Amino acid sequence: MASVKGLLRKRQKILKAIKLIPGIIKGSPVSLARECGRPNCRCLKGKKHVSLYISQSYKAKTKMTYIPHRYEKAVKERVESCRQLLKAIGELSEVNLAIIRLRGKI
Repeated sequence: MASVKGLLRKRQKILKAIKLIPGIIKGSPVSLARECGRPNCRCLKGKKHVSLYISQSYKAKTKMTYIPHRYEKAVKERVESCRQLLKAIGELSEVNLAIIRLRGKI
C-alpha cells in the first residue's frame, strides 16, 4: 500500500509531465482514399488520392476536418500530445483519489 507522501511525489511527477501546447488537438487521424473524377486521372486506375482528416465527436456528431499534406506531421504530433495529456489526467485523478482514501478526507 502506498503512502500519502509517495502519492504526493507521484502527483508532482505527473504534473511536471503534463505539457500544455497551445495547438493541442483532440481527435483521431483518419486517412481517406478517394477518386477525383477527372477522366484521365490515375485514381480511376486504382491509385486513389489519399488525404488526412481529423475526426472529432461533439454533441453526438462526428466532424471531419481536412488536413493539408504540409501540416500532417504537426497535426499528428498535436493529436498524440492530447492523448498523452488525457492519459496523464487519468493517472492524476487516480493518485488524487488514492490520497483521499488514505487520508480519509477530501
